[in-house]
Amino acid sequence: MPSKSRGLRTSTGCLTCRKRRVKCDEGRPRCQNCIRVDRSCTYAETAPAPRRQLRALSSHTEHTRKTSSTSSSYGAGTVPLSTEANNQLPPDSIQPWIPYQISQTENHATDMASMDDNFLGDDTLLPLPNDMSPLPLGPIEWYDQLAQDAISNIQEQNASSRGPRWNFDAFTLSRRQSPRESPTLDQDAAQGSANQSGLDTSQALNPEPWNTPSRIELTSDEKIYFEHYVTAVAPILDLFDSAKHFASIVPHLALRNIGILKSLLAVGASHLALGLALEEESGVQMHLSPGTPASTMSHSADTKRIAEQYYYETLHYLSQNLLYPSYTSSHEILVTAINISTYEMFGATNDSDSENWGRHLKGAFWIQRNQDNDGESIDGLRRAVWWAWLRQDIWAAFREGRPALTIWQPKKHINELTSEELATRIVYLAAKCVQFAATPKDSDIAGYIEAGERLMRMLDAWKRILPSSFEPIPVASSHPSPASPEASMHNQFQPIWIHPSSHAAAIQTYHFARIILLLNQPTTGGLGIYQARGKLLRESMSTICGIAIATQSQNLPSAFVNFQAVYAAALCAETKDTQADVHSVLEGTLRMSKFPARTILNDLVKLWGGVS
Repeated sequence: MPSKSRGLRTSTGCLTCRKRRVKCDEGRPRCQNCIRVDRSCTYAETAPAPRRQLRALSSHTEHTRKTSSTSSSYGAGTVPLSTEANNQLPPDSIQPWIPYQISQTENHATDMASMDDNFLGDDTLLPLPNDMSPLPLGPIEWYDQLAQDAISNIQEQNASSRGPRWNFDAFTLSRRQSPRESPTLDQDAAQGSANQSGLDTSQALNPEPWNTPSRIELTSDEKIYFEHYVTAVAPILDLFDSAKHFASIVPHLALRNIGILKSLLAVGASHLALGLALEEESGVQMHLSPGTPASTMSHSADTKRIAEQYYYETLHYLSQNLLYPSYTSSHEILVTAINISTYEMFGATNDSDSENWGRHLKGAFWIQRNQDNDGESIDGLRRAVWWAWLRQDIWAAFREGRPALTIWQPKKHINELTSEELATRIVYLAAKCVQFAATPKDSDIAGYIEAGERLMRMLDAWKRILPSSFEPIPVASSHPSPASPEASMHNQFQPIWIHPSSHAAAIQTYHFARIILLLNQPTTGGLGIYQARGKLLRESMSTICGIAIATQSQNLPSAFVNFQAVYAAALCAETKDTQADVHSVLEGTLRMSKFPARTILNDLVKLWGGVS
């Protein structure tokens, strides 16, 4: 159903309501709309600057407005999902990039850094190709994609002779069609007040109807996957988050929301299945904390299937609750969406799975976009979800050779960032480097070279401003690491210990980004430039592998960054000996991370033309 706000042309009110094209009561300091959905509320003091749209996205929006929605067709045995997709959007429903404006009193060096910040909002330098631009989606369209792919997967498995058939009624994935009323304004205001103060969702005066009135009791099996999520998966998502929202807040939300709970259990079981499969294949024991339920669990071929069952139950919950308008703007749908993409990430063992994961990441992008969610959101949980999503999208985009999907531009200047914010800023810059690598070069080679040079200056500026906590700490010895003893004993890389682990991961991400940039940046220079680049690439490769083999890096959160960075480092390995050493480091890292599939080792062998 089209938005009620379509066609509304507000010229007064707060900037947030004007951006969302909704009526504003102009309450101060915060209007009721912003209170209800827990958004920042600001008013313009002067006439707003002309708004610039990302052209690639605008062209898709225009195309979508001209295209009428059609009913989807399904083969025998499939369920026709609702086609009431909200495919038409106002032409300016996509937020523009407004470049950060710096004070005229800043010194020249800061002026240059800010100028380079501004170029990230310049769609003429790094446009998203039309075929890669994320089509405007809402929660309904996102869910329909999930459900259609789930139904196809069930049918494919049932048609296969391998394994038991799914006795799952696909009709349970059809969305509820009757509209639902949102809770009253007073309830929403109370909910927003609770979120503003950092309280658990369950502490609002009147719980939302899509939450349970009391805590959910877990079965003995559910406790296994629940605890594995908290102890093994959440730290991966929380690596750059000092508040550890996925370990400290999400489990409590899950005990009052069936959608989060089922998605959490699906992720926990899926990751546990990866470890069990590795044990059965190689006999290597999983690295789990002693005494946890998962550490004593017997090997079971059913764990992956159990994860799938929880996933389908998550989709069933979504099908029944998406028509609550308040649910589509809640913390709960954000957490459920990132859990779903994490589940799909762990299950992306082939090209088809990876393609579905990539498409659903676009849906998660628009769910956050519709809530004005970004890397500087005031709400800590919303901010944590955004960074977790971006980290996943960077890897997916890098492997697919497409741009990362973020079109958000940071407002904070690099000089204003805390240590934690510096760590996440390099994640953002890595996304821009992935976008740079995927940008077509033919149309404007001069502009492409300019964009690469500016990105390199921004990476250098980030590196120069780092505090001492990002520097290596002396290591007592170079004894073998538990995950890869052969990598420490026989290769050319020396262990590098940086503490805390989030700062080590940030340094690896910096070198990951620099490698991608250098490998894709054209140059008009000669032999000297070529040799200088080679030196930088070797330096990045040595740093990445040194951090990866350090004993202090042998944990799941670090391994999740290690494998991405080491894979990029492998692209710089030129000699057979170096290739063998990097291959060994990556193999040890994959034993720790259990993701992605070890087939990426074969990809490297093919790329190199074979290693000994």
